[in-house]
Amino acid sequence: MFRGFSQTYVQGKCSKLKSPNKKLDPNYSGDYDLWLDGIRIEVKASRAVDSESEEPLYMKALSRKTDKNFLMNFQQLKPQCCDVFIWVAVYRDQIVLWVMSSKEVLKNPLYSKGQHRGNKGNEGQLHIRQDNIAQLKKYELKGDNLERAIRDAAKRN
Repeated sequence: MFRGFSQTYVQGKCSKLKSPNKKLDPNYSGDYDLWLDGIRIEVKASRAVDSESEEPLYMKALSRKTDKNFLMNFQQLKPQCCDVFIWVAVYRDQIVLWVMSSKEVLKNPLYSKGQHRGNKGNEGQLHIRQDNIAQLKKYELKGDNLERAIRDAAKRN
């Protein structure tokens, strides 16, 4: 449900994004979410919630301006399978997009390889908290030109 929302939200911001298939990419095997003129895009989403609350999810959702402790965990990241990541951060009062190349994810100090025990480095995760979120500011989508942000990120790859 949340995954479907995030992809639909992202596609609503850029009408040129397509759902990948074998006609667009003969090597496509379900390993990324969206396609833009040869750029393979993975969309990941997370909610900003009060990490110290035991309340139901809808009660512990936080505002973008919060000073409470929170944790957004972007999981199952496979930088080898895409060119660009779009991270959808859902706050109670705002949705924020961060657009990064897969190389920028791999080199990011917040990225941890080996999400699961026995993982051979194919899948990682990124934990965003109130004390490290500023590190992503330079990747935040400014304005509404998501297409330009994707193309710029792809060039940085």
